[in-house]
Amino acid sequence: MRVLLMSAIFGLLAFGFTSNARATADGPDFWRVWNVTPGDLLNYRVGPGVKYPKLGGITHSSRRITVIVCVPTTTRQQWFALSEQMQLELSEMSSWCLIEHSGQQLGWVNRRFLTEDDE
Repeated sequence: MRVLLMSAIFGLLAFGFTSNARATADGPDFWRVWNVTPGDLLNYRVGPGVKYPKLGGITHSSRRITVIVCVPTTTRQQWFALSEQMQLELSEMSSWCLIEHSGQQLGWVNRRFLTEDDE
């Protein structure tokens, strides 16, 4: 079931986003690293999950990060078309965001380590 759900999510992404997709207009313009210990790094990865290899890391104080897209994601219409069981499974999944920093697309980070940058 989980594999089927992930396939459906990535299928939706393939149809719903282009390579230049950006965060929606109602979201923050920039993000910053949050809840990472000073001296530690926020790892970014090849794909959205800890099973993907690490590409590198950004410092605990990194700011002005652009979120390109986060997964899993659905439209309102898609969400309400899902069964309650699939909605529950989806809401319990960890959210991962593809980020850009200093003009370079870096990779995927866990959403829980990002917060709105107020600068």
